[in-house]
Amino acid sequence: MHTQGYPNKFLFIDNAHILEMINLQRTVNQATKHPEPVMRLDSPWDQDTNTLGGMNVLYDELEGIFKMWYSVSHYAGEAHDGTSRLAYATSTDGVNWEKPIMNMVEVNGSKENNYILPDISLTPAIIDDPSDIPERRYKMIFAIGSREMTWAGFHSPLNFAYSADGIHWERPVHVNPVLRGISDDCFSLIYDADRRKYLLFTRRVPNLPRDISLYGSYDLVNWEDMGRVLVGGDEHDPPELYNFYYMAPFRYDKFFLSMLTAQHTSPISESYDSYNRPPDYPDTMLGKVDIQLAYSRDGRKWHRPAVKDRTVIPCGPQGSLDSESVYPSENPIVKDGQTWIYYLTQRNRHSWWDVWAKWEEAKSSRERAFGMLAKMPQDHWVSLDAGSKEGFLVNKAAWGPPHEVFVNADAKGGSIEVELITPFGQVMPGYGRKECIPITADGSRQQVKWKGGGHPWDLAKDYRGGVMTKFYLKNAKLYSYTFTLPDPDGKLALDNANRRWCGLIKHKSDNWDRTSTEPATGLPPHSGPGPEKGQEKPGEMVLDF
Repeated sequence: MHTQGYPNKFLFIDNAHILEMINLQRTVNQATKHPEPVMRLDSPWDQDTNTLGGMNVLYDELEGIFKMWYSVSHYAGEAHDGTSRLAYATSTDGVNWEKPIMNMVEVNGSKENNYILPDISLTPAIIDDPSDIPERRYKMIFAIGSREMTWAGFHSPLNFAYSADGIHWERPVHVNPVLRGISDDCFSLIYDADRRKYLLFTRRVPNLPRDISLYGSYDLVNWEDMGRVLVGGDEHDPPELYNFYYMAPFRYDKFFLSMLTAQHTSPISESYDSYNRPPDYPDTMLGKVDIQLAYSRDGRKWHRPAVKDRTVIPCGPQGSLDSESVYPSENPIVKDGQTWIYYLTQRNRHSWWDVWAKWEEAKSSRERAFGMLAKMPQDHWVSLDAGSKEGFLVNKAAWGPPHEVFVNADAKGGSIEVELITPFGQVMPGYGRKECIPITADGSRQQVKWKGGGHPWDLAKDYRGGVMTKFYLKNAKLYSYTFTLPDPDGKLALDNANRRWCGLIKHKSDNWDRTSTEPATGLPPHSGPGPEKGQEKPGEMVLDF
């Protein structure tokens, strides 16, 4: 009897493990939206002139609760007054939120509200840092603006804060601000546990059109400019998509994934639609913002899937709450196999003509923005799809026969058949498609079996290396597949963890492009001891301290 094996999963986000693919279409799939807002300004202390800003949501494994930090902005007259407050909420199910009375920030003569910080200009980036001591468990990068800064015409510097509980924040005066003049708006922060390094993604200044740049730090105080990492407008994009407003990255299996905010604007203007749209102009995507997929294997080099439509969360139908603009929150959460994507929706498009057209309604209504939730089922990010015409996929050679083969697929109304072959295309006896019991259901962990009742691992004696798998699809979607190997004592898992670290040294080191024989950077080395007393050269003096 075979024990549960060590899993090795393969996603279809890129072609790293694909040798051949015929009659299959790669598709970026859309998340499933929760039907109602999960956060809105409906507390007694919320005013009609308030509007909901961006959100950060984390899931606390120890406490078993969701924690949300969200900004509340105040509008007065015809302009933003430069001030937002940071509010705090908790939830046991991620949908219904409690807003505890914090008694920390006075608003309109009362502290009976859930505000924890009084002056935050933009929604801060908050992470739960596993690498630091409990007193600095939570980390925050935040911005502060003012009328003077707006008048002077410069961008808000970025600052650092830390907290033990996510509520009471220390703002170290001896280091702030930690970044000056690098961001015009919107930033996200993650901790790369492989490098033990913090990565900040933001929009570079100057930046027109908008794109994504990366800054790295080991201490959140000293930062390295790592350049632009994602620029809009490729052969798959329509001409009006060349601005990336923001990205929310997170770890997923072997990848870094990101919810990327794509801004649709005029293809002949870089002024972000500051003109008035003609009344007879067709109602296209112009001015809308949606959420698309981006990915990276190292956190530095970012790509988008090579398909025409990369949308994960689209704008909703006309008249819906999210019909005009959607913006991802920080830190999408991977929980129980699904990814929880919180996002902000606004009732106006991201263009001045639409903002001003709806201004009278917006400035007197807290119902202009909402916190929403969408979920992506396990591994559903990208699939290989087949219609009525059969297609097939061949993966690159593995090290040997797998213990078991599982697929995450939707084959309702269709089928998926699998066979094991050698690098020369020879079908392994008993493991061809004729012997395969077809997969005909929808599920995340469907085991592939063959009629003979044998186990692929039984081939290990005769086929130790170079085993490939061929998947035949018809009217089916294949999201991922998983190979397992026997690992009764956990040694294989340990070996693979160590092998992963070895790969990080070779491919993710900050000095990967230097050889070990190059001189070290920084201060010059010590020149060695001077001449001993009595051995100095003529005219040379040795100091005796």
